[in-house]
Amino acid sequence: MTRAWDFGIFTQSLWTTLQANKFLYHTCELFVNPSGCFFGVHFSPILFVVLPFYRLVTRPETLLVIQSFILALAAVPIYKLAKEYAGGRVVGLLFAVLYLMYPAIQFVNYYDFHVQSFLPLFFGFAMYYVTKENWPRYFVFILLSLMVEEHAALIVVFIGLYIALKYRRQILSTMRSKEPAGKKVLGIALVTFALGCVWYWFTLWQRNTFFPTNPAALGEFLGYPNFGILGATDPLQIPWLMITRPLNALQALAFDGQYKLLYLALLFGPLAFFSFKAPSALIPTLPWFTFSLLSQTLAHHSLGNQYQSYLVAFIFVAAIFGLRKNFLRTPSLKSIQGSVKKIAAFSLMFFFISSPLCPVVNLAFPNYTYIGIGQHEVQLDELIKMVPPYASILTQDNLFPQVSNRVNAYVIPKWYLMSTIKNLALSFTNETMDEVQYVLVDNRTDPFSTDVAISLLETKPQFILIAARDNGTILLYQRKP
Repeated sequence: MTRAWDFGIFTQSLWTTLQANKFLYHTCELFVNPSGCFFGVHFSPILFVVLPFYRLVTRPETLLVIQSFILALAAVPIYKLAKEYAGGRVVGLLFAVLYLMYPAIQFVNYYDFHVQSFLPLFFGFAMYYVTKENWPRYFVFILLSLMVEEHAALIVVFIGLYIALKYRRQILSTMRSKEPAGKKVLGIALVTFALGCVWYWFTLWQRNTFFPTNPAALGEFLGYPNFGILGATDPLQIPWLMITRPLNALQALAFDGQYKLLYLALLFGPLAFFSFKAPSALIPTLPWFTFSLLSQTLAHHSLGNQYQSYLVAFIFVAAIFGLRKNFLRTPSLKSIQGSVKKIAAFSLMFFFISSPLCPVVNLAFPNYTYIGIGQHEVQLDELIKMVPPYASILTQDNLFPQVSNRVNAYVIPKWYLMSTIKNLALSFTNETMDEVQYVLVDNRTDPFSTDVAISLLETKPQFILIAARDNGTILLYQRKP
């Protein structure tokens, strides 16, 4: 239940950096990103922080442990904010627990490893230090956020807008009277805004300059199939097209409407929708919500992936501020106790209906949430161990992480074979098969990739079947000596 996209990409990128003197090199998308460098897809300098830990224990499991630790650590800024702004230590501890119970965070942890898992921690502390007006520490966490992935820069831009709105009275007073009181926060807001813009431009420049995308795959790389209704060929076109094509924007918003409403309910419901009581704190979520709610791709507006990492810190911060507003409006112990009990009750309810750790969800979606080792997995492991550690191999998406600690591991690009560049992907797969020593497929877990591999192998007599397991569902081929 791990995938080449994206777990295998990270494990191979880190391994090749440490063991093969190749800078963050992976093979999964060479027909899209010819350099093979991860920076050709996403600009994530935070990986340099991960590298020393991966060197200590160079195993894919290391990344999963790091991710769980980093995600859990984000409970600290949530605790500190709730403790200081919404009712003391007990409320702080409650919000920390609610964060750890939050289904969206559990799904982030459940789905492979992604650098976005650092964002709840970094954005959480950044927002905490905004409230404390500790600007040096604030900028430390803003810079750390930018190091995670280039799209974080767009959120940083909107954090700048949030600061300007939060301190608008001081700023307006300064502009009218020319007193210095609001100059500092105006400068903080402007620097934050500019930093996000410049950083995002820099990420695009470094990619286009040093790790250019294959022009034949550029449209697919930029994700234009996600926005067919809106007509955007590049996500940066979305704001302009929302203005110039409002009907298309409404149609795109209505697409998968029931799933988008469910998505919003699963994000805001566990906190009893208290985030909407302090909507200004949700300003930094606007870039992702604009992208996801206008997208036609279900993964962009459903739980079960890493994308919620962009949002969680702000949803919790807004809920904490919403609880504070509620208390200030009716300042009594009974009032805050009632609000806290309501949030706790909603959190428990949503945990039981949507958490991957909940037995109810396990029963409803066993193929997605259940993790177990049966006879099939044992036999599959036997065949994987038959492949020498440094031998070249072509395999399928969900097996690639098992063999990714080598330079010459390749994956059948299943998702691209169902895309607008399927011919390019098929040609790459065919050429790769001519180079590798082994081909491993599992028809039970991925019949599509198995069919592709076998159809190509039928034209390549140089390969022979050397092992089969579980009634022929697992097949290992080797090039003749």
